[in-house]
Amino acid sequence: MRGFEGATVDRIAARARLNKAMIYYHFHGKKDLYRTVLRSIFTTMGDGLAAIASSNAAPADKLDRFVAAFVAEGQARAHVAPIMLREIAEGGRRLDEETYTVMVRVVRAMTGIITEGRAAGQFGPVDPILLYLTTVWPIVVYLATTPIRNALARVAQFDVGRLDPERFIAHLQMLNRHAVMPAAAGAGPAGELS
Repeated sequence: MRGFEGATVDRIAARARLNKAMIYYHFHGKKDLYRTVLRSIFTTMGDGLAAIASSNAAPADKLDRFVAAFVAEGQARAHVAPIMLREIAEGGRRLDEETYTVMVRVVRAMTGIITEGRAAGQFGPVDPILLYLTTVWPIVVYLATTPIRNALARVAQFDVGRLDPERFIAHLQMLNRHAVMPAAAGAGPAGELS
């Protein structure tokens, strides 16, 4: 993966088997194409995660399903996690307001689940945004670091299966269930995203 700077319109056109002029005609350049691809990815993710949030399941089950679905979506689109890490490292300089608006649907899906659980008295006063951040960013790092995890497992001589996606999902679900327990919460401010 070459990243935004390393990907030229010529390479993109060749890989997609398109005429370069067609890309410029439809997208006006590489940055517009990049943003369009990100919006499409986050629209699909937002739709799936919003469906989980609006389901009739219990909030704790929705939270578990959110984690599993986010990891599955990231595995299906392995290029997204490295892109997001680059955007984080570069301050999101290629993202625009429209892209952020689409991305926030993912945030709202999870914060809605937390807010629902709190309102029902099933969750303690955990901060929805902080729980979102401490759930999603480890997933992004986990997904983006597969080659590094495999190398570390080889060097440290431990079974790479200990780091498989199912174990990771179960671990993160367990951490989240502990974080939202009414008795575990109580320290720190509780915020909302509306």
